[in-house]
Amino acid sequence: MEPEDTETRDRRRTALVVETDTLQLSAITQMLRHLSYAVEPVSTFDEARRLLLIISDLSLLVADVRLGQFNGLHLAFRARAHHPNVRILITDHAHDTTLETETRRLGGAYLARPFTIETLSAIFAQPEAPAPPQTGTRRWPRTAVVGVTAAVGPSSARLFDISYGGLCLEFAPGAFDAAMPSILDVELRELGLSLRIHPVWVRTTSSSPAWLCGGELLTGDAPAMMQWRDFVDAHLPA
Repeated sequence: MEPEDTETRDRRRTALVVETDTLQLSAITQMLRHLSYAVEPVSTFDEARRLLLIISDLSLLVADVRLGQFNGLHLAFRARAHHPNVRILITDHAHDTTLETETRRLGGAYLARPFTIETLSAIFAQPEAPAPPQTGTRRWPRTAVVGVTAAVGPSSARLFDISYGGLCLEFAPGAFDAAMPSILDVELRELGLSLRIHPVWVRTTSSSPAWLCGGELLTGDAPAMMQWRDFVDAHLPA
């Protein structure tokens, strides 16, 4: 086979494929390469998370819905944040109506395995679903919080806003490390409550050099989640 010239390679669309099963990863990679995608195949959430920040021209994300502690939808949220026009395809070992609905809310396609290259071609031939607006109705309404501090590893932050499903932390510039892990342990000592969150986005504020980090709560023990919901309820507007 003759080596591919640089111009041809540069015209290719870039796809990130995330699949823990090596056979499935290889099969999907070969299908996409046959469809003229330049493919980055990875097998873990953390590898994919890193590449989302590195790839500058991501056209397609194909992710298994089951990726250990996280899933393909977590990656899809991140991909949308960094690549607003990326096409998203979430795969699953069997059809799940709820997951399909969640995927479509992100403007993505959902596909149960096994599937063929003809199925992929048919999906990609369809017009891309529009990316959801950045400002819309959240699944859980957020409410602002004042005066509650949090210990996040060796750093200190304060709660900025909260909801049943997540929270936003405000870090002082010197207390924030942009290379944050996939899971943050958040300790609210005033409440005697420890939580684990999955960071989804970070940004600076418009009025100060502080950093905001929004994350979703990972499922914890029932008493902690009940205490968290009671805390959120106490701060909701009357």
